[in-house]
Amino acid sequence: MFTFEIVARDGAARRGVIRTPHGEMETPGFFAVATRAALKGLDPQAARQVGVQALICNGYHLAVQPGAAAVEAAGGLHRFMAWDGPLATDSGGFQVFSLRHGQIADELKGRRRLPASPADEDPLEAVHVDDDGADFRSYLDGTRHRFTPENNMALQRALGADVLFCLDECTPFHVPQAYTHTATERNLRWARRCLEEFQELGMASRQALYGIVHGGVYPELRHLSARGIAAMGFDGFGIGDCLGETKADWYGVVDLVCPLLPEDRPRHLLGVGEPDDLVEGALRGIDTFDCAMPTRIARHGQALRFGLPRFRLNLGRPACRTDDAPIEDGCQCSACERFGRAYLHHLFKAKEILAISLVAEHNLAFTVRLLARVRDAISAGRLEELRAEVSRLPPAC
Repeated sequence: MFTFEIVARDGAARRGVIRTPHGEMETPGFFAVATRAALKGLDPQAARQVGVQALICNGYHLAVQPGAAAVEAAGGLHRFMAWDGPLATDSGGFQVFSLRHGQIADELKGRRRLPASPADEDPLEAVHVDDDGADFRSYLDGTRHRFTPENNMALQRALGADVLFCLDECTPFHVPQAYTHTATERNLRWARRCLEEFQELGMASRQALYGIVHGGVYPELRHLSARGIAAMGFDGFGIGDCLGETKADWYGVVDLVCPLLPEDRPRHLLGVGEPDDLVEGALRGIDTFDCAMPTRIARHGQALRFGLPRFRLNLGRPACRTDDAPIEDGCQCSACERFGRAYLHHLFKAKEILAISLVAEHNLAFTVRLLARVRDAISAGRLEELRAEVSRLPPAC
């Protein structure tokens, strides 16, 4: 059974608890990204030990490999990936439409390219979208697949996560407003179909479905989408689609959308997770976040830490070669409790994969501790003070 309870407020910010069949998640909280049912470079048990509460996997990637049938035969995602806490699945719509809008190299990790297209296929037509659904090619072998709201719900039911997201088209910043308008209206129709199929399949007893607000950077389209999605009665709500080019843009989108959504349902901001963004989102009434950033930057030798430009310590810089201090004093992750920066610097220079595991664990531990501070600040009515503290950082280099 899925429930959401608000236990404290500070202005628009809310502290709460999401309860799922696989345990509780305190909010504001963070879904660590396990795209292909795996955290990049990190055992899920290590993530649990540093306080990670929940994970999110991607329906597109899991549909392509290993396929829903394999996951279902293993007992569902929780058993398949040995994770016993709250778990979400994204529909995969973002990844599908990345193909359509020319962003596959950024969205499909490892910079994989689509296999060679048939001679008569326009590369821009790797995805064909119509009112019924989207037809796309696998990035692994070029075979064609199709997502509709109905079969996407069946896919996510088979995967077995606690929280599901509707199939949607995520439009990028560069498309015309007229295209965003068309996609926003289609997403509303798809959301209704997802909800009807979710109910028809009898999923509500063990899974929750979130509708997603679209509309890009256009206030009138955000209003249209938010009011339409809110009226459908979803268990929770995601804020997705293009949020703009700057932080100020997405602040404006969230400021507009949150007051239009039901007060008693959780609000999730898709794809956002920088440290200052977690505070800013919470201030505006966001309850949960997801972002691949903590594990992604770990692969490049970047450790999250307060008091530095962009919150990043570059462990590859020469100064770390003889620095035996931990990444951050007081952090209880394996990297900080057992090793100094000099050792981590060595691991990255030697291209040892242990480096990625240690720093990924640290970055998730950092994110967990920051959100614990956010929750405590909300309870104390002092979130603005925490925001000021987080904001007082050196200018970026």
